[in-house]
Amino acid sequence: MAPALPDADWSKRKHPNSFARMIAVRALGSNIFESVSSAYPPTATSRTYGGHVYAQAAYAASKTVAKGMFIHNCTGHFLMLGMTSLSFRYHVKRIRDGGVYCLRIVEAFQELDGAKSASTPCFVATVAFKRDEGNKHQKGAKGERRDFKHQDASRDHIDRTYRSVLDGKSFEDHSVCPAGDGIWSDEMSWDLWKQRGGAFPGLEMRKVDMQRYNQLARAEDVNGKEDKIQAGKWRLLLFYRLLREQDVQEDMRAQGQEVVEDEDDFNLHACAHLYASDRNSVILAQRALGFGSLMGQLGSLTHTVIFHGPISSIKMVNDKAMRKLYVQESWTSNSGGDRVCLNSRLWDYEAGCIIATTVQDGMMRIPVDAKASVYDGDNINKGGQSKL
Repeated sequence: MAPALPDADWSKRKHPNSFARMIAVRALGSNIFESVSSAYPPTATSRTYGGHVYAQAAYAASKTVAKGMFIHNCTGHFLMLGMTSLSFRYHVKRIRDGGVYCLRIVEAFQELDGAKSASTPCFVATVAFKRDEGNKHQKGAKGERRDFKHQDASRDHIDRTYRSVLDGKSFEDHSVCPAGDGIWSDEMSWDLWKQRGGAFPGLEMRKVDMQRYNQLARAEDVNGKEDKIQAGKWRLLLFYRLLREQDVQEDMRAQGQEVVEDEDDFNLHACAHLYASDRNSVILAQRALGFGSLMGQLGSLTHTVIFHGPISSIKMVNDKAMRKLYVQESWTSNSGGDRVCLNSRLWDYEAGCIIATTVQDGMMRIPVDAKASVYDGDNINKGGQSKL
């Protein structure tokens, strides 16, 4: 087994670190890259947060494309669990290099138990890159083309639709996101849970208390009978913004010869959105279906993110070097056969622009004697304290 990373003990971390520091990779060749920082463990176990390997694989792929090529699509397949104590090694295959479009396949490996694990990928992704052609829409440009755009929701959709839970609140009024929204684990102390919740790395994320909205959404009578579980109407909102080196405490900033990536890199910002997009995944469907208090078997199978609009909408810092605010609007559209489909839209909150669409295929296994319950807000456990 490979040696453990020096920063693998997350219980000793008191502050979040920057996204650039967390996602950094070192080149081991022209097509092989290795992580240099421990991936985040969202639970009491040492298993890796899936969004880390998903985003880092795309970032490794971005190191192999020409300047001016930006991530526009990423699909990842989660094959085996990753361990936070070990580095990931990313092998990038160059499938196509065109003038406008590039495609890469990335295989991620961890050396868990010798040669077998070292030769079997734990994660595989296809990452597509496209050159920004916004200049073609400028009057008089060579090869000028007409621009067009639409989105299936109004620019004030978030504020208007979720007025009952957002009205009068700023970003800081919402609670700092914990690592994941699974039920309480007796293996983790409340103090450690709070520490991990506050130390979610790379991004400053805040979760909206959706209790009032979700209660209103299900309060309908159908032929005199209440439809107590309307999973498709259940919603989750997560606000997030980038954490740069200048935004974290000085003792958490990279020192000396540590690898620090270019924080102005558009592809790094795209990967920050990829990282955010997997924040809740299958747990969202578990809650929407009324099984939030059960210890079921959950797992992500595949996850796809499609970016929209001009590349400038993806950059998480504006022209005045101020961090932009984004929000993920999530729901589940289908479930059955031990599988669930998760959907979300990533919004530039102030611009009212949908910058990305996501879809995830997940596995969920529920015990045969389990009973679904009416949504009653966040699960309350441990003597009345919610881990959410």
